[in-house]
Amino acid sequence: MDKNSKITFVMPWHISERGGGAEVQANYLAQELGKRGYHVSYVCQTTTKSKINTVIKVDNIKIYFLKPSGRFPWLDQNKYIEPLKTIQPDYILQRLSSNVTYVLGKYSSKNKCKFIWFCTDNSSPFSDFLTLKFKERYTMKSLGVVKYIIFALNNKLMDYYRNRGLMKVDIAFSQNDFQKEQLNHNFGLKSSRMISGHPIPVQDVSTSQRFENKTILWCANFGAHKRPELFIELARQMQHTALKFIMVGGHSNTAYVKGLLKNKPNNLVTTGHLSFAEALDYFDKASVFVNTSVSEGFSNTYIQAWLRSVPVIVFGADSDNIIEKNQLGFNVTSIDESIEKIATAMNDYEAYKTLSENAYAYGCQNHSTKVMTDNFLKIIANSNTA
Repeated sequence: MDKNSKITFVMPWHISERGGGAEVQANYLAQELGKRGYHVSYVCQTTTKSKINTVIKVDNIKIYFLKPSGRFPWLDQNKYIEPLKTIQPDYILQRLSSNVTYVLGKYSSKNKCKFIWFCTDNSSPFSDFLTLKFKERYTMKSLGVVKYIIFALNNKLMDYYRNRGLMKVDIAFSQNDFQKEQLNHNFGLKSSRMISGHPIPVQDVSTSQRFENKTILWCANFGAHKRPELFIELARQMQHTALKFIMVGGHSNTAYVKGLLKNKPNNLVTTGHLSFAEALDYFDKASVFVNTSVSEGFSNTYIQAWLRSVPVIVFGADSDNIIEKNQLGFNVTSIDESIEKIATAMNDYEAYKTLSENAYAYGCQNHSTKVMTDNFLKIIANSNTA
């Protein structure tokens, strides 16, 4: 991949409008490659009508905006072909799994460009990925029998397209050993380790100030697999302490959120959905970050916390045992254990300082945008010479 190479990211959204961890990382890698002089473009949908079919240049990156898909995304999946024909990329990058993987794989195989795919979820290495995600979110009771059957079939069709697209991947990246093993087992797809990265922020809050803030942060969407109810109960059981609990995030189902927060404890503050930049303000002031997800490929929130010297407590989602092994916080199995570990950190400044310093050092050494991009370019270079 030389400086004359045309590199195109194809994603559902740009993080300036909406999206999650995949969009965050795609944007950071795109920005860093642009700074290094590569020809970078980004193709995505937009929620703003006036931006549809326009091209905007942001930080040396050309962003091509498309009309958003409806309930059945496979109906207009070929809309991505037109901007690709205009750009004529040498490399196409997709950092997630969708029916669009099929379009990108088909285009790359016919136009002599490399298709680079990033595995971003522990369910992605399975052939029924989108169907599994659908079943996590909905039931026949919540949708009704007819709608449930229609949308279940819709996701099976999108899995079919996605799986065919994965057969066309030239270079694959995975986040942890589990993803690497399962991708090889289920698709025969060998992958290299993907490093996620964030810009290293200016440290405006001292360790002692952070310790005195006594703030326990949770940040995610309120989806069932994120298990927000665990954090709410954690706050409830620690009402007798001086700790403040903050939940950043929301969910499109307002009735569901209202039910979750019914009779929430007085020591818990909820912000609702915030932009990525707004959420970072809460990481800046947090003392401890808590993740209650069932599993994570490799959460952006971990890096956001570590680069701000914030220790992390997780309920099992410690990929490759990184948090425990490097003493960046604690991996717990219950609310009682999390209460114990929070007390360990927040009642002893020296213990907290050690965790905080470990978190910052590990984050800077392993998860800056420079480290991420250097790793990416090295793997691409090695694959081109193989």
